[in-house]
Amino acid sequence: MGRKPFHRSGSLTSLTTMALIAAGLCASSALAQTKRPKSNMRPFIGTWTALHAGTPIIVLHVRAKKGELVGAIQVCSYSVNTETSGTVDVVTDPTLSRTIPIHNIKISGKALDFDWKDPDGDNDHWKLELTGNDTGQIVWVGLPSNARVQPIPVSKSRRP
Repeated sequence: MGRKPFHRSGSLTSLTTMALIAAGLCASSALAQTKRPKSNMRPFIGTWTALHAGTPIIVLHVRAKKGELVGAIQVCSYSVNTETSGTVDVVTDPTLSRTIPIHNIKISGKALDFDWKDPDGDNDHWKLELTGNDTGQIVWVGLPSNARVQPIPVSKSRRP
């Protein structure tokens, strides 16, 4: 009879230990999932900058927060020749705007779509298309068919 209580106690201890290990594995797996960004998000995370003649004209900040992408954008005043070349002509004011939040962020393959309200109050829909590990281009989506705007090259800074 001395062995039965020990045997039962040992079984209970084993079951309790196994339950705690299983619970710990589940908890650590869930914790790891909430802390690490999804692999399709990682290439977009960082600070992306477009330059014109050495002047930053667009700075896009993208980061992960609770497993989702969030971000903001800063722009300066520049003009685009929409009639012929579709490229940036001149920077009219090199001062970057305040940080403006971006919304409706969606990833589709190597593209990150987002909406934002520019300093003039216009609602814009842009896309960051990856062209390399730390390179891409900003594409203005939904412009009138007669407005010609070329993609604007951007590069991601190496800073964390």
